[in-house]
Amino acid sequence: MIDLFWLFVGILTGLLIVAIFIPPNHKDNQLPTPDDNSVFRTKSGCVRFKSEEVECTEEAKSLNFIASSK
Repeated sequence: MIDLFWLFVGILTGLLIVAIFIPPNHKDNQLPTPDDNSVFRTKSGCVRFKSEEVECTEEAKSLNFIASSK
């Protein structure tokens, strides 16, 4: 018969080993800011943005609206 104490010890040991050797993956979605010249990684490659101030038009959309729709 299986002793419940050793069963729980084995399960806890397995969870501890998995937690140590297989860390969780965290994906950070980053949006570029006007002052940021960093390289951003995308699915298709790496990109760098250069900000340039332009006049607003009637058709201009907010970056916050575009970012929140994803």
